[in-house]
Parts: sequence; structure tokens; C-alpha cells
Amino acid sequence: MVTMVTNLGKYHPLKYPTLIQVEIWFLKRNAISGRKIAKERGVTPAFISKTLKEANKRIKILLKSTAKTNKISLDFISPEHGFAKGRSHMFGIKAYITFSPENGIQVWYVHKGNCSTCEEFSHCRDLLIKEFKERNIKIDNPQLRPTDLGDILLKHLEELA
Repeated sequence: MVTMVTNLGKYHPLKYPTLIQVEIWFLKRNAISGRKIAKERGVTPAFISKTLKEANKRIKILLKSTAKTNKISLDFISPEHGFAKGRSHMFGIKAYITFSPENGIQVWYVHKGNCSTCEEFSHCRDLLIKEFKERNIKIDNPQLRPTDLGDILLKHLEELA
């Protein structure tokens, strides 16, 4: 016999933000005012505010859930920037979690990898370059190893904390 659990405590259904929520969140993250977004989209500022509030709520739940799944204790969380940082219990190192429209949720661990022998070299570099572009972070040398690109990205994210 299967019994149903009725007391789920602080259970939050995991929902990604909708496309419109992500679009508005992304514009706001890029320092465009809510009034300007509303005017360009032909909606009210109240609609933008409500949509942004829901997007931030969903992104926060995604960041927290990803941290919990990956056994990361969070020190800082910013749904407005799609970023959280903490420490991985499994690996004993700093860990970062990012949310972006292009890459979705990503977990980044601070380590010095041997990129030259890694099968994920191109994939990691592509993810990192997309993060740089979406966050308007300029990089002098996009040909750096993914580990070095990751260090640059994480340094910029650290400045938010």
C-alpha cells in the first residue's frame, strides 16, 4: 500500500521562469528601467514589476534547489543577477551557480582543470563565452583555457556579492 505525504513543509515546485519573465528579467539585469521596458512593450509598469517579481522568485528557487541538489551551502544569492555562491560539501571548494537565458542553470566549481586533456573543452568554452556575452563582460582574450575564462567570470560575479 502506498501512503501519500501531505505535509511537505517548505516544498517549492520547480518552475523555470516563462519566456516573457526571462525577457523582462534579462532587460532589467542589463540596467534597463522598468518604465522603459513597459513603454517599449506597450504594457503598464505594474505588469513589468509583477512579472519581474515572479521571475526573481522562480530564479531564486532554481538557484537554491540547484545548490541543495549539489550539496552546496550558499553564502550569497542574487536572483536579480542570476547568481549564487557557496561552498561544495562534496569537493570542499568554492562553488558558483548561474542562471542565464542561454545556458539555463550552471554550476561552476573553483579548480585548476587540465583543459588540454578534457573532453569538455569546447563545451566549457562555449558556455563561458555565452555567459560573458549575456552579462556584458568584456574579455581581452577569448582564446584562454576554460579554467582561466572561468576565473575571470567568477571574479566579476564575486564583485556582485
